[in-house]
Amino acid sequence: MKTYLKHERGRTGINIIWIVVNVLLYTGTSVLLTFTTNAIFSRDMRALLVWSAINFSVWGAFLLSNYFQVVFQEKLTQRIMVDIRDTISRKIVGSSYAQYHNKTTGEYLSEYVNDVGNIESNAIKKFFTLLSDGTTVVFSTVALAAYHLLFIPAILLLSVLMLRVPSRLSRPMISATKTMSEGNAAFSNQVTNVLNGFDVLFNASKLDKLHDLIKSAAKKYAAVKVAYTKTNARVSNLIAALSIFCQVMVDIMTSILAILGAIPLGAISSTGSIAASIFNSLSSLSNDTVQIKATYPLFDKVSAGASKKLPSAEKTPAPVFHYALRVVDLSYTIGGKKIFSHLNLTFARGGKYAIIGRSGVGKSTLLKILDGQITNYTGHVYIDNKDLRTMSMAELTKVSQYVDQNVYLFNDSVANNTSLWENQSQSKHRLQEAFSKAKVDFVKFPDQIIQENGQNLSGGQKQRLALARFFYAPKPIAFVDEGTSALDAKTARLVTEEFLKDPDMTLIEVSHHLDHELRGAYDQVIDLGA
Repeated sequence: MKTYLKHERGRTGINIIWIVVNVLLYTGTSVLLTFTTNAIFSRDMRALLVWSAINFSVWGAFLLSNYFQVVFQEKLTQRIMVDIRDTISRKIVGSSYAQYHNKTTGEYLSEYVNDVGNIESNAIKKFFTLLSDGTTVVFSTVALAAYHLLFIPAILLLSVLMLRVPSRLSRPMISATKTMSEGNAAFSNQVTNVLNGFDVLFNASKLDKLHDLIKSAAKKYAAVKVAYTKTNARVSNLIAALSIFCQVMVDIMTSILAILGAIPLGAISSTGSIAASIFNSLSSLSNDTVQIKATYPLFDKVSAGASKKLPSAEKTPAPVFHYALRVVDLSYTIGGKKIFSHLNLTFARGGKYAIIGRSGVGKSTLLKILDGQITNYTGHVYIDNKDLRTMSMAELTKVSQYVDQNVYLFNDSVANNTSLWENQSQSKHRLQEAFSKAKVDFVKFPDQIIQENGQNLSGGQKQRLALARFFYAPKPIAFVDEGTSALDAKTARLVTEEFLKDPDMTLIEVSHHLDHELRGAYDQVIDLGA
């Protein structure tokens, strides 16, 4: 938490000063009650009106200041939330392909929404409340001491009681918060998983399963929420009970001092209000401290593995690729099933290669190994003389691009989906050239909006936009995994010819149905099932 507050140290400093001013004004309203009450006891109407007017003025100043401070603090809080979510994004951007896919989309969504939301409400906002409470305790104690010095040891003794007992409750709250975070992630993951399968359940006439699966996940999540609330309620109620006890003790002490004539009778109205401020603040302070400590694991989770700076694609040098991509003695096993055993292949620069074979023989797996997505194999893959596993994904994506049959399209314009948010004024010609090569003839204008994952497009249209994305910024090596499978035979042939006629491009294509008319255009057809 300190890191994010330091990033906004200027605004945080202003907010702290503002909090102190507000507390001073609020404490002043309680002290002014003494003069108002004394005026009542002395039957002095003029003094009553004067002190009442002063009290109203101070209240007005407090309320006005408090409004602007609350708005300022919310803006500051949201700047910090943007910073924390930026940390999560930097962690994702800095991860490898395999590291990213160790978690589901639902789990990442839970970090962005649930974990950060928890940090916002139980750490950042609690921190500012804690500062307000601490300042209130200090100012209110000074105010009570002004009435009688005996209040100081009494407040100190009761404050120790208020602070020491709840501090022992931080451990169960940390455990409950961690369980809550895990429950949030599990629920988000299950809901995302089920909703993504809507079409499957719809076509199988089993939409009732969607209801059942989400209801089951909701029940598990509800149980986690109830358990968290139980722990939180136990902590809050114990702290509240201590606060009430301490306030009663101060009221008794005030009454005794007033009876003995050690303090004016008018102080009774003020000391009760001030004592309530002290112990309510201590109660909140104790609870806030426990809540803040409980969020420490979330800060660790958010920041784990996050780089301080985003990797710059522009600064990453493209690896040298002059001669060949070589597979040497490659073996790969998954789930106890051997996919490859001592495989050796050579793909010359500028060559055109088709990989065929029966379903499940490992065609797509080989392509993902060559692209650096899978790394837990034995043997070696070299670009020229450099081992693939010694290269970063940033280096690899400079020299190669994977065109998948499963296309993802963003809910954005056609132009942004193709250029991936490159400046359109500089890319208009390249955009049209990419559309031409990919046979994208269904786009009326580049700003045309695509719905989430291309819901307003056919499978063939989505696939052509994915191909246009490659042609917009082509790489020396094209890994095409059934990249034209959703196209009609004629269009698929025309697009494939665009790859084949480029003398500088190294094409490695996986195909279940290789076009017989183009078979002779490939330098080699590799049958993995042979």
